[in-house]
Amino acid sequence: MSKIVSQAISNPINESNAPTENNPQAALSANNQFSLARTSCGLSGLSVDTALDDIAIKHANYIKYVFADSTPTSFNAHVENKISDIASVTGSNNPFFGGLDFSNRLLNAKYSNAQYGATENIAQSVYFNSAGSFLKTDVVATSMAKSLLAAPYHLRSLMLPTSSVVGSGMVLYKPDAKNPALNQGYVLVSHASATQATKDTTASGVFTYPCQGVTDTVTALYNESPNPVKGTGRDLRTDPIGQPVYVSMPSANKIKVSNIKFRDTQRNTNVPIQLIDFDNDPYVNTNYALPANEAFILPLTDALKSCEVNRAANQSQQCGLYGNTKYQVSFDILVDNKNLESKSFTFTTGKVNY
Repeated sequence: MSKIVSQAISNPINESNAPTENNPQAALSANNQFSLARTSCGLSGLSVDTALDDIAIKHANYIKYVFADSTPTSFNAHVENKISDIASVTGSNNPFFGGLDFSNRLLNAKYSNAQYGATENIAQSVYFNSAGSFLKTDVVATSMAKSLLAAPYHLRSLMLPTSSVVGSGMVLYKPDAKNPALNQGYVLVSHASATQATKDTTASGVFTYPCQGVTDTVTALYNESPNPVKGTGRDLRTDPIGQPVYVSMPSANKIKVSNIKFRDTQRNTNVPIQLIDFDNDPYVNTNYALPANEAFILPLTDALKSCEVNRAANQSQQCGLYGNTKYQVSFDILVDNKNLESKSFTFTTGKVNY
């Protein structure tokens, strides 16, 4: 889940005035962004599944209901458990309750493709504007989708070769205890699933995202759960990383990526990187553990002065990679401890994201 945190009027909601809402055009914008990312790098696109839509829309409304009528101190957007200090808006007290976790929600909705593997990705943002002027919802949805594609663990789930259908929900809300005229909240919930026809689909050779020719990626990642820089002391909110590179080789049992170069082609400088793979996985023996045939390359952008406007006063002036810049990524990859291959490609960032 990615979240952008951005004073004081309450916005109570109760079951009688909480209709199920959705912004279909915005949800479609997010779907299109995910599908384009996949097809650009050789995977199949995603077609809309209305049954998945319904599940995603209901869960987006669950999250909206919580944040429009409470200010949780601890909340996991992927589960619908009852939380003691906000029990009136969580669990089965929430009119949009669909099941404790994603698996339960699929089961309760009798979703037929669940047996082939499904994923859930959530982005939540709160924007403040002193003039009360906010971007169009579909523009925000596209931005949130791109942010998920820059979050390593979310990126990985969005790039499963078996996925072929998608369902998303996008809702707006006024955050509890904030001036509704100056604050706007957004929730994007997106589900993807394999089907019987695609459950055995795989990618050939070395697969990466971004890949050759991808354009308009974000420049920085400011938050992800799970935290991709766990144990390093880095706080992504003030010291973001740049657009990561996901590397996968499904045909191999194990890969080892080495000799990595992440080069700014316009400034002729190299960006330092951090490699996450099977041998140094911060989430080994957990549900987030990387298989031995996958890796993440994280560009460490501390030395870059990439911000074009000031960030918040309490944050350092770091905005990840430079905007509208072509980067060349190259590396060697040892396959199953015997075959050495080389990979090189360029991708281009979009405007600086804050």
